[in-house]
Amino acid sequence: MSGRNYKWLEKDMLTPRQLKLFNYLKKYKREHNIMPLFDEMKEYMNVKSKSTIHSMLGYIEWKGYIKKYPMRRAIQIIKEKP
Repeated sequence: MSGRNYKWLEKDMLTPRQLKLFNYLKKYKREHNIMPLFDEMKEYMNVKSKSTIHSMLGYIEWKGYIKKYPMRRAIQIIKEKP
């Protein structure tokens, strides 16, 4: 095997980067009572593109941990623990 092959993970398991973002969402929500902006998530995750954050959030949602809504900052935590 070469590269990042997460096929062995079960559907509901988060990758280390997804887990880092998910924990950030939970902590930010607890401290500010609102979800972070994409720019804040980008800075925290040290990535340059909003599409990277969008993709990570999509996978976290697909795995059943969050629910995204079309409005700004509209993310709901579904599961508390991965």
